[in-house]
Amino acid sequence: MSDVLWKGATPGIRCARRLAAWLALAFFSLFPVLRAVAAELPPVVLDGTQPSVPLAQRSLYWVDTGGQLTVQEVEAQQDQLPFAVRSAEHRLLLPDGGALWIRFDAQARGDHSRWELELARSGTDRISLYHRLSNGEWKAQHAGDRLAVSHWAFPDRYPVFSLDPRTDAVVTYWVRIEHARVPFSGTLQIHDHHTLRELRIHQQFLLGAYFGMALLLTATAVANALVFRDTSFAAYAIYITVLGLAMAASLGVAGQFLWPNSAHWNGLAEFVLMPMAAVFGLLFVRQVVQPRRIGRWLDRSALALPAVLAGLILWDTLHPTHGSLQAVTAASAATLALVYAMLWAAWRTGDRWVRWIALGMLPVLLAGALPVMRNVGLISSGFLSQYGMVIAAALEAPLLIYGLLQRSSLQHEAQARARALALTEPLTGLTNRHNFMLRLHDSVVRAQRYGHQSALLLIGLDNHGWFAEQHGREVADRALVITGSLLRSVARDVDTASRVDDSTLALLMEGPVREAQALAAATSIIAGGLRPSVQLPVGTTLKFKIVVALLPDPTPELQQDAQAHLDWLRQALDALRKDPRKAILKLNF
Repeated sequence: MSDVLWKGATPGIRCARRLAAWLALAFFSLFPVLRAVAAELPPVVLDGTQPSVPLAQRSLYWVDTGGQLTVQEVEAQQDQLPFAVRSAEHRLLLPDGGALWIRFDAQARGDHSRWELELARSGTDRISLYHRLSNGEWKAQHAGDRLAVSHWAFPDRYPVFSLDPRTDAVVTYWVRIEHARVPFSGTLQIHDHHTLRELRIHQQFLLGAYFGMALLLTATAVANALVFRDTSFAAYAIYITVLGLAMAASLGVAGQFLWPNSAHWNGLAEFVLMPMAAVFGLLFVRQVVQPRRIGRWLDRSALALPAVLAGLILWDTLHPTHGSLQAVTAASAATLALVYAMLWAAWRTGDRWVRWIALGMLPVLLAGALPVMRNVGLISSGFLSQYGMVIAAALEAPLLIYGLLQRSSLQHEAQARARALALTEPLTGLTNRHNFMLRLHDSVVRAQRYGHQSALLLIGLDNHGWFAEQHGREVADRALVITGSLLRSVARDVDTASRVDDSTLALLMEGPVREAQALAAATSIIAGGLRPSVQLPVGTTLKFKIVVALLPDPTPELQQDAQAHLDWLRQALDALRKDPRKAILKLNF
């Protein structure tokens, strides 16, 4: 049948078929050649011209699916094993019990340099470096999360191994990597020792700045929670603490400094703390934005999802499998989506402080997708997947604390106003009549005891009734508020201003006070009222009548009676209002 089809084809088709057959034959015949070329990559020359040398395209890899071969067996069978060139974007999911082998050749030149191999990522289960010494014996170095950091070849944030300093021969290195459940990707680099130390110093400085800021803001939140009894600050402190620990675990800082001797927790920390940060982040947002006022389903979801995610974390901790990790990853992604929904709904309410909270959470929500994408194999481990969350958290922390402080300020401002009603008059914010009378009595008693004089000014807003008749009660009340503000600007820190009836206010100037000071204050009030205000109708000003007296008055009838002094000034003010040519009346000086 095939011969019939071949004979029935046109000459052009037959020519194309022959060409395809020859290309296929040439391609398959080149497999052994390409494999031989891969197996003969040139050695990495370490001569100091490059302080850091990445091993991408300079190393070969092969996956031992059973994970049973030793380095001696791999070395003996390397010509039969399908090693391939490892690229910069290389990532793969190792089978259960499998191991990744990476081989590279290197030769040091120069006796004054020490070279070190670094895997520029944390979270690898186990990594080992093998090479033969000059006497033929094997040297093994180990690191990874299954070991306590104190037992690593070189305790550090990332796995670091020393290379053979020999300069007389090319040394073959074998890297064995075990990494379960999560696709492995990471950059292997050779660094000069001094270059790597300098790089670590810069990294530790920047990370120290973040963790120091997080610690300071956590302490600030705890202090606010205790002082103001605000649970939102407590929720923020817990969230930032767990997020900081998760960042420390994912970057290797915690394993190096917080639990360097705990191998078991070193392997679990990142898988527990990262999703727990999502749990507490969701609970923090729920506490702050109060989704009950937006939608009942949001509030119920914000309670149910953290419980589900916490249960999945417990399952993944007790019985870790690829399926349990994928379930935790999916629940974490759902948590991020729910936080998005709550913040979007809260944003639409228009509260300014909510928008600061939303802006603060946004960088972490965006960066939080990177570990999820890395866990499912969509991206490789790199700068963004390693440091994206830290950068986002550094932007988030101050924005959140600012939003919380704004929210607290609004809440406590309302509470302060409610408490102030016992001391102040609601419209003008001045001291209410009862407290003013107490202070007036105390001032008269002190003046008699110490032999000095204080001053009392009774101020009548003469055109208050006209404002009410011509422009309405709202404008008349606004005139009283402006008058109260004017009295506060004239009063000293020790003086007391009050509204004593509908259109009359008083200013008590604590002694010792001279006559000129009292008159200057009255004159200043008159002048301030005559200045135009944008809050009053065009062409109108405040017209005052002011009675001034020095206290206590020597009249026997008054003595220390505060009410008698006030009635005395009120009678004088009533008489002054009948005189259109006079604005200030002095009573006893």
